[in-house]
Amino acid sequence: MLHIIKSEAGFQQARTYLKKGDDVLFVESACYLATSCLETSVDTTQDWQCYFLEPDMDARGLVKNDDGSLQVADFKGFVELTERHIASTTWD
Repeated sequence: MLHIIKSEAGFQQARTYLKKGDDVLFVESACYLATSCLETSVDTTQDWQCYFLEPDMDARGLVKNDDGSLQVADFKGFVELTERHIASTTWD
């Protein structure tokens, strides 16, 4: 399943539903969570992947890292994520 996260509160709600093979796309204000993801060590045992929408990162002046530890998706990547999953849900 694709979980589209719009806020920190939405991410907190979604966390209990994340399963192996899920993808999480942070959009809008949820992109601010990228900073905390980079500052804290990422749990390497998690079974789901995180992506951050590049236009929303740019709109908020958030820096994208060059070392690849933060996965950034453009609108084409957003479409590819929706095509990859039969179901998706948006968390406000």
